[in-house]
Order: sequence, then C-alpha cells, then structure tokens
Amino acid sequence: MEKRILLVEDDASFREVFTRALGMALASEHLDVSFVEAGTLAAARVRLKEGGLDAALIDVTIPDGDGLELVGEINNGGGLGSPIPTMVLTVSLETSVAGRAIEQGARGALSKVASMPETVDAIKRLTDAYRSSA
Repeated sequence: MEKRILLVEDDASFREVFTRALGMALASEHLDVSFVEAGTLAAARVRLKEGGLDAALIDVTIPDGDGLELVGEINNGGGLGSPIPTMVLTVSLETSVAGRAIEQGARGALSKVASMPETVDAIKRLTDAYRSSA
C-alpha cells in the first residue's frame, strides 16, 4: 500500500532531486512511497488539513517560519488533522536541533547530506512508526 509523505522544503531544486533519488531507492526496497510537496509552512498546513498523509519530513529552516513549530502543531493537536509521524530535515545535524525536534514530537532528525542508505532507513522507520500507531 502506498505511503504518502509530506515533504516541506523551500528549495525546489532540492525537493526535486531528493524525491526523485529517494523514490528510486525506496522502489528498489519494494516500498511504495509518494511525496506531497510543500515549499512553505503555509502550504504545508493546507496539505495537512486536506489529510491522507502517512508521515512528514519537515525542513527546520523555512522562510515563513520554523519547521520545528510545525512539528509541534502536527503532534500536539494544532488543528492540522490527525497526528502523523514526523522527522525534521536539517543541513547541520546538531544535537540541539535533534533534541528540540524530539521535544516537539518528531521521531528524529535527518541530515540533508545523509547517505542514501541512511535516508532510506529513516523513511522506513518513519513509515513503520505510522503502521505501528495506526
């Protein structure tokens, strides 16, 4: 069954490369994943209210706000629909960012420069979290 993951990332080029490469890597693992993209927090909130999402990958730094705040809204009943598993994306994977992400309810943090096997494992954990909480 296909998993729909919200990708919140303001850099359109990164979104395109990331979703294409990750989609191919996940397909080779027999994981059926599609990405719903949002370039702003405002667009992400619209997508979340529409529903039908299984998980979310959220960039920490977005021009219209803080990705960690969105993680908190998703996980703490912020009026964005049912809570879904979340993970934050960041350029510099600092312990403080990961800690703040987990405090907001994220399942963890993923570096944007992580290897593809690490990224695939993170997506597996994220979608397994949905399966175990559903």
